[in-house]
Amino acid sequence: MRPIRRPRGGATTWDSAWPGGSTEEGGRRPVALELRHLRYFVAVAEELSFTRAAERLHTAQPSLSQQIRRLEADLGVQLLERNHHRVAITNAGRVFLQQARDILGRVEHARMLARKAAAGEAGELSVGTFASADARILPALRPLVAEMMPDLRLVLHSRYAVEPVSGLLSGVLDVAFMRGPVEDERLEEIELLREPLVIVLPKHHPLAGRRSIPVRALDDLPCITPQRSLSPPLYEAAEALYREAEIRMHAVSRADNVLGHLQMVQEGLGFALLPESISALLPPGVVSRPLEHDSPPEVSIVIAWKRGNASRLVHEFAQLAQRCVAQAAFHDIGRAQQAGRRLS
Repeated sequence: MRPIRRPRGGATTWDSAWPGGSTEEGGRRPVALELRHLRYFVAVAEELSFTRAAERLHTAQPSLSQQIRRLEADLGVQLLERNHHRVAITNAGRVFLQQARDILGRVEHARMLARKAAAGEAGELSVGTFASADARILPALRPLVAEMMPDLRLVLHSRYAVEPVSGLLSGVLDVAFMRGPVEDERLEEIELLREPLVIVLPKHHPLAGRRSIPVRALDDLPCITPQRSLSPPLYEAAEALYREAEIRMHAVSRADNVLGHLQMVQEGLGFALLPESISALLPPGVVSRPLEHDSPPEVSIVIAWKRGNASRLVHEFAQLAQRCVAQAAFHDIGRAQQAGRRLS
C-alpha cells in the first residue's frame, strides 16, 4: 500500500493496491477524523450558530465553517443545513452527534484514568492473598479501596492458584499478602499486623471444655502441622512453642493449607495451632481456644512486592492496606475498652 497525504496538513490515509485505489466497498477511502473535528461539530450542533460556536471554541468563524464543510465532505453526508438565518441539524447529523459526544466522553475518561494511574490512583492490581488475609484484612480493605481508589480494579489470586513469592518475582502478582517475615531479598514488605496462635480442636475433645488451654496439656497430643516449606513462619512459631515448653510434638499429619488443617481437625485426627483470624472460618464441630501463656507465639501478615517496583499504584495500595489495618486495630481497642467498662 502507498500513503496518500491530504493537502493543507490533513491526516495520512492509506490507498490500497486494489484497482481504483479504493479501500472500502463502494470505492470510498477511509475517513481521517481528528478529535478537533468532533469538537467543532459538537459545538456547532449544540449552539446551532457558527458565530456562537466560534466564540465558544475561541476560533475564527470562517475557519470553523471550513472545517465543518471538510468534515461533511470526508463523511460524504450533510450534517447541518444552514442559510443566512439559521442552522439546523440533519438526521445524519443527529446520529453523528450522539456518536461524537460518546467518543469525546470516552477520550476524556481515558485521559482522566491515565492521569490517575500516573498518580497511583487508578489501574489494575493483581493481588495474592490467603485465608488469614481473606478473614482479617480484605473485608475492611475492599470498602476502603472503593471509597479512596474507586478507579482501582483488584484481581485477587489465592495462594493455592499462584504461589506468592514466585508470582511476585515473575510479575504475575503486583502485591501479595503473606506470612512474614519474607526471607527473600528480592522482595520488599510492610508488616501489617501480628496475631497470636490459638488451639483449634474438635468440639468434643477433652480440652474443648476449657476457656483456655495450658501449653503443657499439648505434650504428646496428636496434632496436625503445616508443611514447613509452604509456611515457614507458622511452622517455626509452633516448633518454638514446643521447644521452649520442653514438650513433645506428636505430628500425626501435615496439611498444605488452612482448609486441610480444619478438615482433619473436624475429622478428629488431632488439634492444630493456627492464627487467631482462622477462628472466623471454623467449620461445624470445630472450636478454637487461646493458649495459657504470658506471651503466646505470634505470626505476622505482611504485604509484599518485588524490590525495585516503582509503581505508584503498588505503593499507594500498600499504604492504604496499612491504614486500613491501623483503623481496624483502633476500633478493636475501643470495643475492648467498652466491654471492660461493662464488666467492671
